[in-house]
Amino acid sequence: MRYLILILLNLPIILVALINIVTQYKLKKVSPNRFRHQLIMWLVLMIVLIGSFPLYNTLSGKEPFSSDELSLFDIAQTTAIIFLVYIANNQRQRQDQNERRLRELHQELSIKLSQDK
Repeated sequence: MRYLILILLNLPIILVALINIVTQYKLKKVSPNRFRHQLIMWLVLMIVLIGSFPLYNTLSGKEPFSSDELSLFDIAQTTAIIFLVYIANNQRQRQDQNERRLRELHQELSIKLSQDK
């Protein structure tokens, strides 16, 4: 049951991150290279989240979804880490977009000033 709570708390964060990066790519706000890196990062994170605990239990000789050793602190800690990764990644994307926009505005201003002379 605790493993299910862990998945239900973290999977929406990962899905929102995936939807966000696909949307940013479709709007041409991120490069194809960055899109691939972000997509791989979030998919690996999702696979590790879903598969690591059952794999550990299977290797330990327990039932794959036995969550006796998983404490509520572990669930909260994992959720907080994934959420912080999402927030940090989102803020970095916004900073890159703002820098790109500032560069474009500076270039436009330089062109207009040079034409006025």
